[in-house]
Amino acid sequence: ESIVDWRNTTNYLRCNPSFHNFPRYDCVILQTQAGVIFGRLLMLFTCVMDGQTHPVALVHPYDAPVGQRSLKDKQFQFWRVRKRPGVSSKFFSVHSIIRGAVLAEDHSIQGDYLVIDTIDTDMFLRIKLMHKSAGHLP
Repeated sequence: ESIVDWRNTTNYLRCNPSFHNFPRYDCVILQTQAGVIFGRLLMLFTCVMDGQTHPVALVHPYDAPVGQRSLKDKQFQFWRVRKRPGVSSKFFSVHSIIRGAVLAEDHSIQGDYLVIDTIDTDMFLRIKLMHKSAGHLP
């Protein structure tokens, strides 16, 4: 559901080892019990239990602590995420996916990524709310 106009929208997320002959594993925002996290889709599948089908995503979480925010991150209001070690992948219900996300690797710090919040208004507002709830903005 978009926080711009409260309408349901569709994100076409890809999770494919050979998407036009190249691997493509999209990133997502997930709602967890601990809060909102970012992650990269590794696999999507369904499980059937007691006759009910449950869609499941295997996700590599990008929720490792990033430490103190740098001056650059503060000035430009960057939202930085850090991926966990590869063995930290977890299973989530597909229903916990809020939306797709675009992350740009920060080559100056291994494992760090910057969230691109200018892809649309919904993403811009979501990141702004995350900054406010984290105490980054007045």
